[in-house]
Amino acid sequence: MSISLNQNIRLTQTHQLALTPQLQQAIKLLQLNQVELLEMVSQEMVTNPVLEESVDRGLEDFELAERRQVESDERSLRESMDSENRPETREAIREADWQPYFEQRGISGSARAGFDGDERPAWDYNLTKPTTLIDHLLWQLQLTPQFSELELEIGEAIIYSIDEDGYLEASVEELAVRLDCEATLVLDVLRRIQQFDPVGVAARSLEECLLCQMIHLGIDCELNRTIVKDHLNQLKTKNYRKIARHIGVDEEKVREAVKVILTLDPKPGARHQPDSTQAVVPEVFVYKRDGNFVVVLNEDRLPRLGVSSYYQGIVEQHKEPNNLTRNYLTEKIRAAQWLIKSIEQRQKTIYKVMVSIVKFQYDFFARGVHYLKPLVLRDVADDIEMHESTVSRVTQGKYVQTPHGVFELKYFFNSSINQGGGDIASASVKQKIIEYINRESPTEPLSDDTIVKLLEKDQEIRIARRTVAKYRNQLGILASSQRKKIL
Repeated sequence: MSISLNQNIRLTQTHQLALTPQLQQAIKLLQLNQVELLEMVSQEMVTNPVLEESVDRGLEDFELAERRQVESDERSLRESMDSENRPETREAIREADWQPYFEQRGISGSARAGFDGDERPAWDYNLTKPTTLIDHLLWQLQLTPQFSELELEIGEAIIYSIDEDGYLEASVEELAVRLDCEATLVLDVLRRIQQFDPVGVAARSLEECLLCQMIHLGIDCELNRTIVKDHLNQLKTKNYRKIARHIGVDEEKVREAVKVILTLDPKPGARHQPDSTQAVVPEVFVYKRDGNFVVVLNEDRLPRLGVSSYYQGIVEQHKEPNNLTRNYLTEKIRAAQWLIKSIEQRQKTIYKVMVSIVKFQYDFFARGVHYLKPLVLRDVADDIEMHESTVSRVTQGKYVQTPHGVFELKYFFNSSINQGGGDIASASVKQKIIEYINRESPTEPLSDDTIVKLLEKDQEIRIARRTVAKYRNQLGILASSQRKKIL
């Protein structure tokens, strides 16, 4: 049997979508919100020398301002030198006590006042770093005189193994193996750290956290300990009758004990977490003017970019095709022009999408949340003749200021739910669920089944119980058993 090997050349034609770097940049710009866009533009202005912020003033204004600044600097310098050369000034400098001045320099607010112009530090120069939970615990560890060097090492290992809620992530055995010491010694240090502020920190479970706090506060009676150790699940669902029946005590005594237990902190480390509040900058404003809604882009903080005429002149002066300076600047000018064009296209796309949303959701802007209509991305995409993925990128993480508040653009896209003879948006249903729960009795909260019946009776909205439960979870609302306030 023989095998023959042959070589041949075959020409085939295939269709393939290639994303150039410029196109990738344009797609990325669509996804950025205004804060991220400003940061990206700042970085580009640092890396691209031909990119500059355009202003409306002419060249003569620039030259005049620069000449005035130079004259002012020279005049100040002459006055300063004349002042320093005076005999009384030199004598005062020699006799001055400079030690307090140097001690106050650095982080004090008065020191900042000594900076002028571009030398002034950033606004966060005087800000202090917020104290974290680990910093707070390490500070207490160092102030505890009873700890030996080994115990201090164990304490640091324990503190660095605590999560943001204040619970110990590593086991005692793991820490003992890591530090090559006895588990009993690790456990002893752990129990002492659990009495640090906040009490209950470094607990290995919710039960241990609550028990530590009860011991510290002197409320660790037998009934309280039994409820915490054996009936945390019933405590969560507020089934006090079942707790009383299992323990064999009166239900009223259980309620009194629960009142005390509920004063404890189940997440002792949470109070030391830094604030994660994020500022929202609207990309678009929607105003009502002369009976119509007007869409206005928020361009207050967005710089007007341009290409430096100075570098363009250098490119025109160097006509040699292989000149390195010319090639470098030509590449940077093309990149700057593409960035400017991409930002303009981004702004136009956002404007088109918002105008289309206002057209589809006119009743919302005119009358409020309850009149939000079902809307999908394809509806807007077909209206502005763009791809659905483009609309998705534009609406992600961007906000609009409306007469009814600030909303994410994604908020206006909702699935439809049957309401009598028509459809209603899911966001409107969620708003009605919130209103029902806000009006409920604290001692008799509305169950999901009850909300289903109320929606059908009052609003003619037919919806399944599991859908109400799903919307309630999305809104961060607890179940009726957990919202119940018996105490």
